[in-house]
Amino acid sequence: MKPVLRWAGSKRQILSKLTGLAPDIGGRYIEPFCGSACLFLALNPSRALLGDVNPHLVSAYGALRAAPDAIAGVLKGWDVNKETYLHLRGLPASADAAFNAAKFLYLNRYCFNGVYRENRKGQFNVPYGGYRTGPLPGVDELRQFSARLQSAELYCGDFTRAVRDANASDFIYLDPPYYYGSVRNRGEYGWNAFSDDDVERLVEEVRAADERGVRILISYNQAHTLRKALPGWRLTYAPVRRSVAGFSKGRKSVREYQLRNYD
Repeated sequence: MKPVLRWAGSKRQILSKLTGLAPDIGGRYIEPFCGSACLFLALNPSRALLGDVNPHLVSAYGALRAAPDAIAGVLKGWDVNKETYLHLRGLPASADAAFNAAKFLYLNRYCFNGVYRENRKGQFNVPYGGYRTGPLPGVDELRQFSARLQSAELYCGDFTRAVRDANASDFIYLDPPYYYGSVRNRGEYGWNAFSDDDVERLVEEVRAADERGVRILISYNQAHTLRKALPGWRLTYAPVRRSVAGFSKGRKSVREYQLRNYD
């Protein structure tokens, strides 16, 4: 099924590559940077642990798991236009979890290029992107996604929690925010969601998990750097079209690398 979030447009382009690299999962599927959860949906594991540091994302997933019909009902009441988008973007969080989840889905679907970005105050600040991305997911799609989430434990927090909890029967997929040099952190994924300093922590945690026999697959644009820190791991790549640039000349095909510790 299609993901209900738009964050992983590039990820959908290489989904067949990722599913081909994934091993048989005897234990849990673990994804500490769950984003749109494309690989989770494609593999459809019997048990999963999905986490992220973004509380709005995790709360939305929790509401989708519990009340997809209520969320669909809220979405039906909103027109697709810039005025509605800006109105919803400016609203504070509500006590109604279904309303918050519906707002999260709406803003994600109609923001510019599906980018999630916050300012230093933690406020979503992406401009309106138009309605060319297609309609919002309907009640049937939300119910299907809810059904998939019934097998998943959700948590909000740092990636270390999930990696340290993994054992030899589990499979971890890590897709941290990518490094882009001097323009790296402008609040994407939530302010300070994953910084350059966190890469060293990531390496330390996956080394320990590797020693416990956990199978690990990492997607990262600086995988050659990771490979130096993780000798013996297998490196592959797939071409992907990046479309988050504001101008067409910045939208180009690049390589997305995958690093894994199993055959």
